[in-house]
Amino acid sequence: MTPDLRYPERPETLDRSIRPSWSKNPAWVNEGHRRVFDETKDIPGWQVEGDAHKLYEMAYFAGDVILELGVYGGRSAVVELKGALSNPLRSRPQLFGLDVDRTAIQRSHETLAAFGLAEHALLYEGDIEAFMAEFEVGPTMVFVDADHRYQAVKKDLDALSRLLAPGVPVFCHDYANREPPEGEIGVRRAATEWEASGHAEWSAAFGAGALFVTTARCPGRVARMSDDAFAEERVRRLKMCGIQP
Repeated sequence: MTPDLRYPERPETLDRSIRPSWSKNPAWVNEGHRRVFDETKDIPGWQVEGDAHKLYEMAYFAGDVILELGVYGGRSAVVELKGALSNPLRSRPQLFGLDVDRTAIQRSHETLAAFGLAEHALLYEGDIEAFMAEFEVGPTMVFVDADHRYQAVKKDLDALSRLLAPGVPVFCHDYANREPPEGEIGVRRAATEWEASGHAEWSAAFGAGALFVTTARCPGRVARMSDDAFAEERVRRLKMCGIQP
């Protein structure tokens, strides 16, 4: 699950190059990788090509247990599940999508259902601390795209430091966005401090985001739910959100 290619450059703006993070990827893992941005560009959400291509690649290689912090409209979830399912060695990926906004949960479920991917996604109304208190899940990849304010991003990354195993790729969205003086976007600052704490190492910048990899300081383990438990809990959560009767 661990990417083995690193790029030290830290661009100040969007990185528009298409560079692999796994040496087994020559550039595109398959034709679906080439098409994924065009296939998902009309879903509500904010992505540039580099974001979509990187999330697809991450999920192809590390998409057994996917954790998303912030789902908004399901766009990134569709990209990730397309990538995970395109790997012939994987048939049952588990995606856990967290959001404190019930409207985002409902919107994302509609999107996933429209793409025939809903059975692979457990959508959870709440933040990562609440999720960790209820589930013993160890993700193999993470997409951080929830509250972008500094304190909120710092809290999410601190929680990931406790949850994740070493070697897990973590993509922090909007790292490339300029941070205004009022601090409404604090992704870069929080991610830089997370790296300085020794819990993550820089991998590369892609699109609007930055890819990090967790280190041996992270004490977690990789773990998934049983398929039956995942299916049951997925439906229960949809009922709790009023999506299913």
